[in-house]
Amino acid sequence: MQRPATMCLFHVFALAVVVALVGRFEGSSAQLTWTQIEPRSGSTPPPRSNMALAYDSNNDRLFMFGGDGDQLYNDLWTFDLRTRLWNEIHGPQADSVAGYPKQRFSIISGFYTQTGQFLISTGEGNGKRVFFDDIWAFDPSFTSGTGWRELPSRGSVPEKRYGAAGGLHMNGTSLYISHGFSNRRFSDTVRYDLLREEWVSVFDGVGKYSATEPHPRCLVGHAMVSADEPIFFGGCLSGGFSGGPCPGADSWALRNGKWARMDDCASARQYSGMADWPFVADTAVLFGGIETDRSVIMNEKAKDNEVDFVNTATGKWRRLAASGANGSLPDLRRSHGMVAVSDGVIIYGGASTTGRGSLNDLWLLTGDPDMAGEVGSCGPRWFLFMHLHGFFMIISWGIVLTAGVFIARYFRHKAPLWFKIHQAAQITGASLSLLGIILVFPGTRAVPNFAHSVFGILILIFSIQQVINGLRRPHKEKGVEPPKKRVYWEYWHMWGGRFFLLLGGINISLGVYLIIAPVAVIAIWFVIFALWIIAFIVFEIKLQKFTRKDL
Repeated sequence: MQRPATMCLFHVFALAVVVALVGRFEGSSAQLTWTQIEPRSGSTPPPRSNMALAYDSNNDRLFMFGGDGDQLYNDLWTFDLRTRLWNEIHGPQADSVAGYPKQRFSIISGFYTQTGQFLISTGEGNGKRVFFDDIWAFDPSFTSGTGWRELPSRGSVPEKRYGAAGGLHMNGTSLYISHGFSNRRFSDTVRYDLLREEWVSVFDGVGKYSATEPHPRCLVGHAMVSADEPIFFGGCLSGGFSGGPCPGADSWALRNGKWARMDDCASARQYSGMADWPFVADTAVLFGGIETDRSVIMNEKAKDNEVDFVNTATGKWRRLAASGANGSLPDLRRSHGMVAVSDGVIIYGGASTTGRGSLNDLWLLTGDPDMAGEVGSCGPRWFLFMHLHGFFMIISWGIVLTAGVFIARYFRHKAPLWFKIHQAAQITGASLSLLGIILVFPGTRAVPNFAHSVFGILILIFSIQQVINGLRRPHKEKGVEPPKKRVYWEYWHMWGGRFFLLLGGINISLGVYLIIAPVAVIAIWFVIFALWIIAFIVFEIKLQKFTRKDL
């Protein structure tokens, strides 16, 4: 009598399993899906870019402040994700209004869950090179004044800047600021301790030639993947007393107080958006940005349906496909807001990179990255003028000019062949060096005021001088003591050439780190450099032995 009941339970269980599997593999919730959030009614913010955007998890709403569009803004809005209504708390205010943050764009922001406050910091304002280092908190519970309070500026206060990385994680008690730009590119990291209300230094910064830490830059995609773990991608490393790629393609996460580099994968870009993925620890998602620039020769652009995920614990990226809930995808854009919410990740506004101007639309990304298809593999996908510059410098100074000096020093017994090869090598090497210098100018924003560029200019001038000097050398007659002019010429030509050849090798070594060259390229260069050093040492020892025998 129990058999029918048992069979019934079995059928119910089997049906439940089938439904679950169908829902997981065929349902839209299992895939990455973009859904446009249409406001139901009422007023909406004017289109804009570079705004502050944060998520209030206590009330399931967004806070949005400032940005740039038809004008520079400092208005304050909220968007209720349940009612889908915008609410303007404060309209645009004059910069002269006391107790209210000035108009600005490219802002670091976050929502302090413990106190229910919306925070903003840094940015660029009205006027020529007006930057900020202040920090403001908006408390919706204030019943008097504007609701804004400027927090105390004490401790390790950061220099004024815009285009920085950082933010405040929903579980955090510190707002982070890292990198950015004002009169120069920054690479330091600080945090504002909201419990003590003071700035604390986290990372003092690094030079532009570091192999293990992120170089100075601005205009990055950035997010907070945990309370004390900022992550950023790409940006612009050129200009502001610095050189380097613009756009960049490297990504870094601050893990346990130290910067760790992620694998290279996504296309090089600046002005991109980034947010932590709320369903998986140590995970962030990247979308949008500008991939074109005057410095770019080739850059494989992201697909229209591409979103890029990175796990900061493993350093691995994935290029994934997202579909549109109604067949439509968000416009590709730059300088947009991007923030994690309870259901996924939201993007807002920005400037269309497909010609549609400024935007003020809202899109929600939901689903399971593990169920999404890949749009492509990781690997080198870009080539800049500065990469071509480096190639010509390695060929000219690392191979051709060095070979010319080597032959002149150790193969004089092969006259007159050694001289012909030496002369041809020096003329060819100097020409390739000049071409390499010319190629760097289309893609750089940097004034030549840092070591690599200054050394490069000095080396170029000397190499041209050496060629001209060699062609106009004072002649000497066989069997006759050379005149003093010839002795001085030989001293300058030989020792000056050797010194600048060594300086050229050192400068290439700086350059491969400056442009964040792939590890393989760096390895190839240092193998070449090391082999030449070994060859010079070995042949110099042999030469000295032969010289002593002759004596």
